[in-house]
Amino acid sequence: MNKPWNESGETFPAAIESTYGMIGPEERRCFYWLARQNGGAGCIVDAGSFLGASTVCFAAGADAAGRRAFGGKPIIHAYDYFKAYDDYVAEAIRKNVRPIEKGQSYLDIFMTHTAKYRAMIEVHPGNFIDHRWHGDPVELLFIDVAKRPRLNCHIATEFFPHLLPGRSIVIHQDYMHCWHPYIHIGMEYLDESFELVDEWVPHQSRVWRLARPFDKAKLARVQQDDFTAAERIALLDRLIAKSSPACRPMMEMVRVWQLCIDQNYDAAHAGIVRLKASQPAPESGTLWSKQMGQIENIIAQKTAAGNVAS
Repeated sequence: MNKPWNESGETFPAAIESTYGMIGPEERRCFYWLARQNGGAGCIVDAGSFLGASTVCFAAGADAAGRRAFGGKPIIHAYDYFKAYDDYVAEAIRKNVRPIEKGQSYLDIFMTHTAKYRAMIEVHPGNFIDHRWHGDPVELLFIDVAKRPRLNCHIATEFFPHLLPGRSIVIHQDYMHCWHPYIHIGMEYLDESFELVDEWVPHQSRVWRLARPFDKAKLARVQQDDFTAAERIALLDRLIAKSSPACRPMMEMVRVWQLCIDQNYDAAHAGIVRLKASQPAPESGTLWSKQMGQIENIIAQKTAAGNVAS
């Protein structure tokens, strides 16, 4: 796909590369470039800001475009719990930034990293579920907070109705791994409203533009995560069928994990066998292969537990 942020003539501020965060080099360039294209028709929502790497990318891009405010208020709205809610987050901050213990706040780090763009950013700390959007149009929606189905539903409820057909950009940063299949299911169900901008921005992002208004009944189903098990698998099958060879193995793993969520371990195992037979041996460290090994262990444990119980 066309990736203008990778063209040799593009230049980027050093801050988008140097701010620590769990996003890759191409994602940083992409986020900056997309924010620089912001036409001033709405806000930028950074839903899952962590230490501010994505926020800096969006702020630097919007600043380069001369878009520092919307409706007399900061143009960027940054959402995060801003606390080290698990060991993984705490360890990443300890290793790369400063000492921190599980449960402690890292809002100070975010504020330091984004200080240059302070007037452009409204910070929304705390439980994302407790926040309500004030109603302004949203021109760019970055989603890295949808770690649970309920959070994904909240995104669709609070922000999707305020996207602008023909203009708004949606980025799902957790798309290119398998653990959140409700993301893939919801976006595939709304596929008729979206056009794909980039299938895969490494590390893990996918980017769409809202091309047409939502069907309200369909959006309501996504807002409620209202799908049967059969519907979920059918939507994932549809997604797999149209995926490129580069993305198809991960989409297959999304399907396998959904089958595990449904406790259909025999079908999940069959999906892994089928994937192994259809794919050449992946390079060491390939994410879909790593996650396949993790799921194989989970299936083995669940199957063994079931055998013992019986």
